[in-house]
Amino acid sequence: MQHMDVPVVSLVGRSTIVMREDDTVSAAIEKMSRENVGSVVIVDDSMKPIGIFTERDLLMRVCARGLDPSGTRLRDVMTRNPLTIRENETVRKALDMMIHFGFRHLPVVDPEGRLVGVISIRDLSRALASEVDVEELHSAG
Repeated sequence: MQHMDVPVVSLVGRSTIVMREDDTVSAAIEKMSRENVGSVVIVDDSMKPIGIFTERDLLMRVCARGLDPSGTRLRDVMTRNPLTIRENETVRKALDMMIHFGFRHLPVVDPEGRLVGVISIRDLSRALASEVDVEELHSAG
C-alpha cells in the first residue's frame, strides 16, 4: 500500500488545538467540540508537547471522578509526556505505534520536538480506505 510509506506529516491537515496546562477542562471541551476533534495538545513556551488531553481522559479522569470541568486544570488530568512521532516517519510506523500502545491520537513533531500537528486513528483509517478497492473486498468475502 503506497500510503503506508509516505511521511506521517502528509496526514496532518485538520486543525490541531494547542492549550496550556493551566487552561481548564471546560475550555478544552469547548474547543474540541467546536473543532470536532478528540484531543488537545498541551505545549510549553517553545511549542513542545508536554501533555495531551483526549476524550478518554475526559471520561476516565474527569467524569468518572466527579470533577468539575470548569474548576479542573488540564495539568491535573492530562496524559503527561506523550509519545510523539517525528514528521518524517512513515504512516506505517504511526499505525504500528497506535496499535501497540492503544492510542487514538498521536502528536507529530519536527526534528526539534516542536508540535506540527496530530494524527488520529480516523486519519489513518481514511488514508487506508482510499486505497481499498471495494469490489475487491466484496469478491473476497
